[in-house]
Amino acid sequence: MRGQKSRSGPGIMRGFEGGQMPLYRRLPKLRGIAGGMHAGLPKYLPVNLKDIAAAGFQEGEEVSLESLKSKGLINPSGRERRLPLKILGDGDLTVKLDFKARAFSAAAKEKLEAVGCSLTTLPGRKKWVKPSVSKNLARAEEYFAKKRASPEWSEPASA
Repeated sequence: MRGQKSRSGPGIMRGFEGGQMPLYRRLPKLRGIAGGMHAGLPKYLPVNLKDIAAAGFQEGEEVSLESLKSKGLINPSGRERRLPLKILGDGDLTVKLDFKARAFSAAAKEKLEAVGCSLTTLPGRKKWVKPSVSKNLARAEEYFAKKRASPEWSEPASA
């Protein structure tokens, strides 16, 4: 007879719950990649040992981001241009090379050290810290350095 459904027009909208906050507005929003923003994005530019072996590096050559680009092994574009290099351990290497990368997988490090390659781990970008926090961290480091240098600082002896 009377009421909202008896009136002409399209009726009530989908998801309407009689004035209560609807479910689709009560649930939290997941923005970006499943709410983590950078959770699903790569943090490194990975290169396997088998690809380096196939690229034809000579004995004693340096393997770095620039040398891999010049050999045509990687062609980073977009966001990948700013990513650091990581060496992965898939494959085998027989020549001694000089590696410069931000990170090495455990398998790659083991294989490269067995061959006798020199590994250089490049430093990462420093994380920005508030000036007040960095001042406190410096003070704490200075305090503990003095404490370690004092004669009464020693490892506890096991009984």
